[in-house]
Amino acid sequence: MSSENFTITEHIVPGCHIREYPGSTVQQEDVLDLHVKQYTPKRQAQPVPADAITFIAAHGAALPKELYEPLWDELLAQATGFHIRSIWVADCASMNASGILNEDKLSMDCSWMDHPRDLLLMINHFREQMPRPFVGIGHSFGGNIITNLAYIHPRLFTTLLLVDPVIQPNPPPMGFGTDAPGPINYTLRRKDVWPSREAAVRANRSFFQGWDPRCVDLMARYGFRDLPTRLYPDVAAVQARFDSTDTPVTLTTTKYQDLLGQIRENFHSRNPTTGQIEIPRSTHADLDPPAAFIPLYRPEPRSTFYRLPALRPSCLWVLGGLTYMNLDEMRLAVQTCGTGVGGSGGLPEGRVKEVTLPGLGHLMPFQGVKAVAEPCVAWLQEEMDRFRRTEREWEAAREGKSHLVVEENWYQVLKPLDFKRGKSGANEKL
Repeated sequence: MSSENFTITEHIVPGCHIREYPGSTVQQEDVLDLHVKQYTPKRQAQPVPADAITFIAAHGAALPKELYEPLWDELLAQATGFHIRSIWVADCASMNASGILNEDKLSMDCSWMDHPRDLLLMINHFREQMPRPFVGIGHSFGGNIITNLAYIHPRLFTTLLLVDPVIQPNPPPMGFGTDAPGPINYTLRRKDVWPSREAAVRANRSFFQGWDPRCVDLMARYGFRDLPTRLYPDVAAVQARFDSTDTPVTLTTTKYQDLLGQIRENFHSRNPTTGQIEIPRSTHADLDPPAAFIPLYRPEPRSTFYRLPALRPSCLWVLGGLTYMNLDEMRLAVQTCGTGVGGSGGLPEGRVKEVTLPGLGHLMPFQGVKAVAEPCVAWLQEEMDRFRRTEREWEAAREGKSHLVVEENWYQVLKPLDFKRGKSGANEKL
C-alpha cells in the first residue's frame, strides 16, 4: 500500500478568494480550506534528479482522493525512464476531507471552476517543494478540473493524463422529464446513514463491484465518516432507529454536495409573469441561451470541450471501453485537442494520444489499476525524453547570451527612425 512506498504528508491550505457562484458559501467572504496529501517516494534517488516529476492530481466527484493510492503505487512500481518527486492531491473544497473542514461554511451550489484556481494557489503556496516538470492527472470530473487548470496557466504542465474525463459537448440523461432515472436521481434519494461502517460497506457493495480490493478497503475507510456530523448531530437517535450500540456512519461527502457536484439547478429562468426565459446573469451567466429553459444543467463539460483546440500541454486520453460517457464525443475531443492557436499541435504532431481500455468502465482507476497505469507510464517515458531534450536545447540556445540587452537581430528587423519620411517630414509609424 502507499504508506509502504510513500511518505504521506498532510497539509491544510486556503482556497481561492471569491467563489464562482455566490451560493457556494454561507457568507460570500467565507474562507474555504483544502485538505491536501503529498506522496513522496521513500526509496528516492539522492540527490533527487532535477527532472523528477511533480504530479498534480484531481479526483472524481465525491470520490476520496485516497482511492487513487493504489494507482500511485503502480505508477511508482512501473516507472522507468522517469522519476517521481512527489504526487500532490487535494480534495475539492465541498467534498471528502475538505468538505468536513468546510461543513459550516458550504452552501447549496458548486462550480467546477473553483477547484482549478484552488489548485493553482496550492502550487504557488508549495512552490519551493514543486520544481518543474509538472504532470497533471485527473479522473472523471478531475480530468475536467486539471484541463481547466492548464487553461489558466498554459505552460504549467509538461503533459496531462486524462482518465475518462468529463469533457463532452452534450450532457448525459439527467433523470427528469422523459429521462429514465440515473445517477442524479440515485444521489438525491439514496440512503446515507448506516448503523456501522461494516453495514455501510455491505449496503454499497454493488457500487464496488469489480473493484480492486485495495480500493474497496480505502473506500470503507475514507468514503464514510462516524457520526455525529453537522448534518446528523444526534447519535443516540440514529442508534435507536437501528436498535444498535455501534457507531453509526454517514457519507464523508454529503449526498447533497455530491449532487451539486454533478448537476446545477436552473429553476428560476422563466419569468413567472411573462412566461419568457430570462437568464439571471448575476447567478447563471454560464447558461447556454438556447438551452436556458432546462431546469438542470452542468456548464463545465461543454465549455471545456470547446476550448480544447487551445490546450497547450501534450495529452494522453485513457478511456474506458465500457464507460457510461459518450465515447464518440470524447473521441471527437481527442481529435480537436491541441490543434488550434496556442495548442500543442494535437494528434497531427504526436502531442495527443488516445488509449481505450476494453472491459473497463468509468471507474477504471479502481477496477484495473495496473491496466490504467501502463499506458500512462509509456506516455510519460516518451514525454520525459522530450522534456529533457527541450531543456538541453533551451540551455544551449541561451549560452553566451546577455540577460541585460536584446539580441542583435532586433536591430536588423526593426528599421531605424530615419528609414522613411513622409511628405510632412515626420517619421512615419511602422
